[in-house]
Amino acid sequence: MKLSLGRKIVILVISVAVLLIITCIIVSGVVVRRLMYKEYIITADSMAGTVAAMVDGDKMEKITEKVMAAYNASELRISNEDTDDPNFEKYQDQFLYLMGDKDYIEIRDTLRTIQDISEVDCVYTLYVLPDEKEAVYIVDAAHQDIVTPGCFDHVEKSCYKYLNDLEQGFPAFITDTKEYGWVATSCMPIHNSEGDVVCFAAVDLSMNDILGKVQNFLYMLSLILILLTILICIIAILYVKKKIVKPINLLSEAAGQYGQKQVNKQHHEFGDLKIHTGDEIEVLLNSMIKMEKDIDRYIDNLSQTRAQLSSARQQADDMHELAHMDALTGIRNKLAYDKEIARVDEELKNGAADLGIAMIDLNFLKNTNDTYGHECGNEAIKQLSRIICETFVHSPVFRIGGDEFAVILRNNDYENIDALAEEFNSRLNEAENAPDNEPWEKISAAFGYALYDKDSDLCTHDVFKRADRNMYDRKKEMKALRK
Repeated sequence: MKLSLGRKIVILVISVAVLLIITCIIVSGVVVRRLMYKEYIITADSMAGTVAAMVDGDKMEKITEKVMAAYNASELRISNEDTDDPNFEKYQDQFLYLMGDKDYIEIRDTLRTIQDISEVDCVYTLYVLPDEKEAVYIVDAAHQDIVTPGCFDHVEKSCYKYLNDLEQGFPAFITDTKEYGWVATSCMPIHNSEGDVVCFAAVDLSMNDILGKVQNFLYMLSLILILLTILICIIAILYVKKKIVKPINLLSEAAGQYGQKQVNKQHHEFGDLKIHTGDEIEVLLNSMIKMEKDIDRYIDNLSQTRAQLSSARQQADDMHELAHMDALTGIRNKLAYDKEIARVDEELKNGAADLGIAMIDLNFLKNTNDTYGHECGNEAIKQLSRIICETFVHSPVFRIGGDEFAVILRNNDYENIDALAEEFNSRLNEAENAPDNEPWEKISAAFGYALYDKDSDLCTHDVFKRADRNMYDRKKEMKALRK
């Protein structure tokens, strides 16, 4: 039985369409998955490298040594794969005290900060035993279901090839388990100040959500392709090649070129087409031209809005900075001091103790203003501000009054306060006795400080009062010496 040309065309179109549908779905699935895997591997390696770079290697080395010392001293060896073992909880209990260690807490908080602001599901550190092919957990940043330090997993077989050269870490690999599903994991080495590998920073990126979206995308793609196939078959039956195929090809080419331009550029692909069929194809083209113009207007509006938002954000940042800055000296003002004190009080509640407050009061400011003018008085204030900032370089400095300054002693300034106090007073003496200085440049100031005492101080205000009292005691001594 001979088939008509029309039927042959229908059969050919349907056969080709079905083949294209199947091919498109398979290729799309493979390509999307490969791109997704590649993106997750790159992201996992990048995040693991970032974590390794941000963690303090020397502190990480200390807590690692403590964990491994406890691990080596333990007679039990129960991996995380054997959580049903009745002795597993007993094994974990051996290491619980390490979670209260200062270095552990500091490293954990750093890891949590990275974890909370990134797309990483889990951030943790491991110590790898190449001979035993075991990875021992050191610090886990999880907020819930925290893995206790000292617990361990067996190294994935795919990572055995990296055990002979731990310097390169364990590049990202993808696993599929019943408990966690699809996960991309990467481990990068953490170095101490001497450049030695002390342990590894590890990150886990869950791929379950994106795989679900990929599956939904393939379902939707299949549905769209099926509908498109039906439409193509109907058009192939009703229209001849000249009236249908050519215009459709023109539209298809325009659509293909449309995606090749930058998204912030205007498009004219559909507007440049010359199709006058007098039917739905021409209507479709006109709709696409209208859509093209709408998109161009949207892009213009979006660019303008983005520029306005950027300008407004910059203005807000500038206003915020000015609100916390002393206009005369350029250092932070009383408002900034109050906010910093509130933050420090929160640190004290969380166990911080290494801080103090220094108070400085400029002498004879009123006399300088009355004798030489306020401009000279301002110069005296700025000169004192410079000396304070140059002396206490590791601590924030605030101007909290007309002639009063406060320093929140931290880090090296806290540890070396006596030497810095002597240096500060020495610089004041030099300024006061310098023969070339103008009278208002021969500044004098009273200095007093107090260090936080957890047994007697309830908050920073208690430290402030003691520092202020010590400063005024010094002021009285200076007055007595002048008499």
